[in-house]
Amino acid sequence: MPIRLEDIKRYDLRISFQEKGHVTVRTGPCSGSALESREIPLDGRHYICAGTIILKNGMKLQANFEINTHTFDFLERDSVKIYIDQERAWYYMHEPELFRLLNVTEEEALPYTWLPDKELDYHEKGPYPMKWPED
Repeated sequence: MPIRLEDIKRYDLRISFQEKGHVTVRTGPCSGSALESREIPLDGRHYICAGTIILKNGMKLQANFEINTHTFDFLERDSVKIYIDQERAWYYMHEPELFRLLNVTEEEALPYTWLPDKELDYHEKGPYPMKWPED
């Protein structure tokens, strides 16, 4: 089910999304602070990022996602949300409606790569592969 911007405002929902270029470091279960550094450090913390998802077919999508830097898988796949401008809504990556809106099949979309707007302080530069069940 999409998360529509108008519903967030109308119902005063406590939901927010990272703007392009922004990263929040989690400081508690329901709190965080803006990351001011140029890169995301690999310090074992949890980050909420604005970034890009690049589908298997090359399509680039504005996204928000969470990464954990205590593992080299980094991306928390269940957290990936894609913004669809014409719908003014965020869709989770696993929603079938998202693929219909994008006019792509899951086979054309998956596996995708991802790239946070701020670089990871990692020896390999992105985009990074999503962990795929066959991996």
